[in-house]
Amino acid sequence: MRAARLAAVLAALLAVVAIPGTAHADVTQQFQADSGDSCRYGVTSGTLTWRSGSTLPVAVFRVDVAGKLTDRPLPSDPSTVCRDDGFYSRATFVAYSGTIEVDREARVANNSAVSFTFTLGANSTTRGITHVVIQVCRSPVSTLPPSYCGAAVRYTAPSAA
Repeated sequence: MRAARLAAVLAALLAVVAIPGTAHADVTQQFQADSGDSCRYGVTSGTLTWRSGSTLPVAVFRVDVAGKLTDRPLPSDPSTVCRDDGFYSRATFVAYSGTIEVDREARVANNSAVSFTFTLGANSTTRGITHVVIQVCRSPVSTLPPSYCGAAVRYTAPSAA
């Protein structure tokens, strides 16, 4: 009887370990970052979907990014919202594994709204992604910088991923 109980426990344990893909769950979270100026000329927002592996220990190996970057003024904005300052906006998305940069993408908009979808870390499976940093910067269209940037916003990989 004792041997049968031990065999049943071992069989259940092996069944749980042998099921692929049960050790992870994809997690989606909202993101937002802006250029930090009073008019909020440049704003990006959307979702980060943290995609984890199916082996233990679980680690995030890629992050799907979907969203929009808006640079004001838009053609539909009232003239009192933000005047055209001759700058464009660039949103930069950087994935890190600890302090090491794993992947980077950027999107640009000038007096428009640009939708985007891309994946960070798609070409790197050797390091888990621990966090993503998003920052919106503005630069002149036709002259040399100075440029300026809003605060960098850090999004940490969810522990459930």
